[in-house]
Amino acid sequence: MSKLTWTLLSALALSFTVNANESQVSNVSATIDQKTQAIASDEADQLITNRRLRASQGSLSDWSINSSWNYNGGSLEKPIGSSRPNVTGASDVPAVQNLSGNIGVSYRASTYDRFTLGFGLQMASPFSSKADESFTAAGKREFEETQGDVDLNNPVLSYSRVMNIKGVQTVLGTSMTYYTQDALTNIGYNTYNDITLNTMYEFKGTGFSAGMLFSAGAYSHSKDDPSLASSQAEFVFYAMPQAEYVINDTFNLRTILRPYWYQNSRGQSFSKWTRLDMTQSVGLGISMTRNIFLYPNIQFAPDNIRADRTNIGLSANINIF
Repeated sequence: MSKLTWTLLSALALSFTVNANESQVSNVSATIDQKTQAIASDEADQLITNRRLRASQGSLSDWSINSSWNYNGGSLEKPIGSSRPNVTGASDVPAVQNLSGNIGVSYRASTYDRFTLGFGLQMASPFSSKADESFTAAGKREFEETQGDVDLNNPVLSYSRVMNIKGVQTVLGTSMTYYTQDALTNIGYNTYNDITLNTMYEFKGTGFSAGMLFSAGAYSHSKDDPSLASSQAEFVFYAMPQAEYVINDTFNLRTILRPYWYQNSRGQSFSKWTRLDMTQSVGLGISMTRNIFLYPNIQFAPDNIRADRTNIGLSANINIF
């Protein structure tokens, strides 16, 4: 075979190799583009553009792991102290600083509907092994019984549906929780069933969004002890205005005010409700990706702003798959 023939065959083989590699690269690029376009064109994300609401509802996959986390820290005065001031005055709020989370298997039944079955994780006072002097007798007992323990608790089944009603981004949800957490079962809590409506309206071109969070729930109890009746909530209702300002694709400022939070205890007739102290949360929303949203914040009572009555916290929504 002549030298010229070898040269032509080599050039032809090289051409096929280059074309094949280019085809593989094009196929990979096309696959990535298709996935990106699928996410961009998913109807749920067209209805819900608010990054926090998106992350709270889970990923766009049919099956995924949906998790939410909360670090309920101490006060500004003692950020890693073992006690957490009960700013709201609600009876189902642990007195001990804690790290908690909910992890669930999420099934996206349709573009708009989702079911999640999960459970809670909790570690009481993860950053302090000494009881604060500010603890009440009940708080000190709770600290001594739970400090450092890591518990699997409170299995929950939930359903949610995303909607956009005349420009109002809306998430309707309901859940059923069975309590196994010691701090709650010790005072007789058994189950909690609720329905929520979370709304946000985006003022186009301004970066501002505003909305309301509504929730109504009912507890059942495992202890019918008259001495516990006043500390056992039976029904809860709240309506909370919320607002956000988008700084850029990653950061936004967020606040939620809790002026209308009512609780009916077993020691009260249904016609009598206790209005809890008004509180407010202010923080920085951080959108790491579509499926990861962080919210470091502080919580305080606007009419009684004090360092020892201002809690620090961090909440996070993390979705996998």
